[in-house]
Amino acid sequence: QAQHVSCSYCNLLATYNTMSSSATSSSDCCVVLVTVTHYPNTADIRFPLALELCQLAATKLIQTVIVDDSPDHPAVRNALEEAGKGHVKVYQQDQAIYQGKGGALRQAIQKARDLLDTNNNNDKTAICFAEPEKVDIANHLHLIVRPILDGSTDIVVPTRSDQLFQQTYPIEQYHSENFANLHFNSLAQQFKGFQAKDAKQIDWLFGPFAFRSSLADTWLAYTGTSWDAQMIPYVRAVRNENRRISSVTIDFRHPKQMKEQEEGDPKWTNKRLQQLNILFDLLGEHELS
Repeated sequence: QAQHVSCSYCNLLATYNTMSSSATSSSDCCVVLVTVTHYPNTADIRFPLALELCQLAATKLIQTVIVDDSPDHPAVRNALEEAGKGHVKVYQQDQAIYQGKGGALRQAIQKARDLLDTNNNNDKTAICFAEPEKVDIANHLHLIVRPILDGSTDIVVPTRSDQLFQQTYPIEQYHSENFANLHFNSLAQQFKGFQAKDAKQIDWLFGPFAFRSSLADTWLAYTGTSWDAQMIPYVRAVRNENRRISSVTIDFRHPKQMKEQEEGDPKWTNKRLQQLNILFDLLGEHELS
C-alpha cells in the first residue's frame, strides 16, 4: 500500500481568497486528482493533452494518479510521469480486477485513497476525477474542492459556464449535452438531495466530479464499466445515503484541438448519441426514475 504523502497543493490553496482558512495546511487536508488513459499510440491527438495536464499538475503542485491501459504502457507511463515531475504516478490497469473505463476509474480511486490519510478522523480530504484531455480543470480545482474541504458538501459536480461551453466545445456537443442535462435534472428533482438550490442544475455530461474521500467505497462498490461509473455512484450516495451534492460553476475552456477535430463530423455526433442512449437507460431509467 502506498504511503501517505503530504499534499503541497493544500498549502497553495491558502493563496486563493476563495479558500476556507480552515484548509490551509497539508496536515489539515489533501487533494488527489485521478484520471484514466488509453492511447493506441503516442501520436493520438489526446496524448499531448494528457502531457499538458501532467505538466500543469506539477506547476500547481497537484498530486495526480493515472491508471493507464495503453498497448505501449511503459512509454506512456514514462512520458506522463516525466511531465509530472514527481507529482504524477501512473499505474497499469489491472484488467483481472478492474474492467473497462469504469474499472480503471475504480483502480485510480483506490490508489488515491491509499495516498490519503483517511484514518485520523480528519475528513478534510478530497478525490477529484477529470478526463485527461480536460487540461483546464487543474486551473479550477481549488474552486471544485473548496466546498468539500470546508465541510459545506460531500460531492461536487462542476458546471461549465455557458458562454465558454458554447464557444469552446463542438456545437453538436453543446446542444446534445445541454439536452441531456435538462433531462437528468428534471428526473433528479424527485429526490430531496437534488432539490437544494446549488444541486438543481447538475452538469451531468461534463464529466469531472469530486467527493469527500471517505465516500470512496460508494464508487468502489459500483461495477459498471463505462461512463456510468462516474455518475451513478454519486446518485446513489445522494439518494440512498443522504449525502450532500453541490454544483460549482467554473470558466472551463475546452481544448481547441478537440473542437477542431470533432465539430461537424458525423462520427462524433453518432458516438454522442450512443453515449446518451446508454445513459438514458442506466442513469435515467434505472437510477433517476
